[in-house]
Amino acid sequence: MEKHINKHLLGWYKNNKRDLPWRRLQANKLPNPYYIFVSEYMLQQTTVPTVKKRFEEFIKKWPNIKKLSLISESKILNFWVGLGYYTRARNLLKAAKLIQKNYRGRIPENFEDLINLPGIGDYTAKAILGIAFNQAFIPLDANIERIISRIFAYQLPIIKIKKQLEKKSIKFISKKYSSQLIQAFMDYGSLICTPRNPKCKICLFNMNCKSYSKNLQNQIPVKNKKISKKLLKFSRAYIFNNEKNEILIRKRPSKGMLASMFEVPNDVWVNNKKDLIKDKLILNIKNKIVSKGLVKYSFTHFDLETEVFIINVKKNKFLNYRWIKQTKITKSGLPTLMKKIVAVAI
Repeated sequence: MEKHINKHLLGWYKNNKRDLPWRRLQANKLPNPYYIFVSEYMLQQTTVPTVKKRFEEFIKKWPNIKKLSLISESKILNFWVGLGYYTRARNLLKAAKLIQKNYRGRIPENFEDLINLPGIGDYTAKAILGIAFNQAFIPLDANIERIISRIFAYQLPIIKIKKQLEKKSIKFISKKYSSQLIQAFMDYGSLICTPRNPKCKICLFNMNCKSYSKNLQNQIPVKNKKISKKLLKFSRAYIFNNEKNEILIRKRPSKGMLASMFEVPNDVWVNNKKDLIKDKLILNIKNKIVSKGLVKYSFTHFDLETEVFIINVKKNKFLNYRWIKQTKITKSGLPTLMKKIVAVAI
C-alpha cells in the first residue's frame, strides 16, 4: 500500500507542486541546502504565505551562510519583525555562525551534527537532510501527520499517537526520491488532505484510506480538548514624545519575552492588575500623563492587556536615551506589540 501511495504522490507532485522560492533546483536537481536551512527556521510556527515573501527579502540581504554569519543579532531581529517567535531568529544566527566556523560554511549532511545546532530538533534535521540532500528520512510535520492519521484512522489526538505515526511513517520512506516525496506529502496535505473539508472524492488513494471508508475524515485528526483558558497578563506603556515628534525607546533584557528587542518604556508584565509597579522612568515625571486607551495582544501562551499613556517631554531632559521619529515607526525594528502601542498613542 505504501509504495502505491508514494507512486501516486510523486506523479501528482510533478504536476501540482507549489511554487516556493526555497525549492528552486540546482544543477544536481536538489534545492540549495542553505535555502532549505533558512526556510525551515522561518516556517516554524509561521504560515507558508507569510514566509514566502519574507524569505526572498532575507536571501537578498544574506544569500549564503558566510554573509549571514557576519551580521549582529540586532540586525536579524530587526528583519524578523512581523514573523514573531524571535528565538528562531537568534537560533538561526547562532547556527549560521557555528556552521561557518566548524563546517566551513557548508550545511552539515548528517543527523548528529545538525541536531546539535541551536533551534534544530528531530523534525527540522530530518527535513533538511531529506529535502536538501535527498537522504532517506520522512519528517513528521502537521500535513504528513494528518495524512497518515487519516489513512490508518487513528481516533486519538496527534500528541497521543506520535510513536505510532513515526512507526508507520518509516514504511513511506523513499531511498531514491526522498526530497520530492517529502514535499509531495506536504503539498498534498496543504491542497488535498486539508485540515478542514478534505477533498476526499478526488484523492488519489481514497480507496486506501480507512478514515474515508468509515466517513471519519472530518473527525480525524482528533482535536485535543482545551482544559483551561488562556492566561491574561497586564502592563502599562508610556510614550515619551518630544518637541521633534520623536519617541523614546530602549532595549529589553537579553532574556525573556521579546529579548533584546527595542521597546517603549512599560511596566513589568503581571498576572494581577493590582500588582503593577510603575516603570522607573515614569516615577519622577511631573508632566501631564494622558491615557490613550488599551492594547490587547495575544502571545502563544498568554494574552497581554496594556494601558497606553503619552507624555510630552523635552529631549534635553532625557540624555543618553534613544529616540525614533514618529514617521519611521512602521519601518523600525520595534516588535509588532510595540508598534500597536505607539499607534494607539499617536
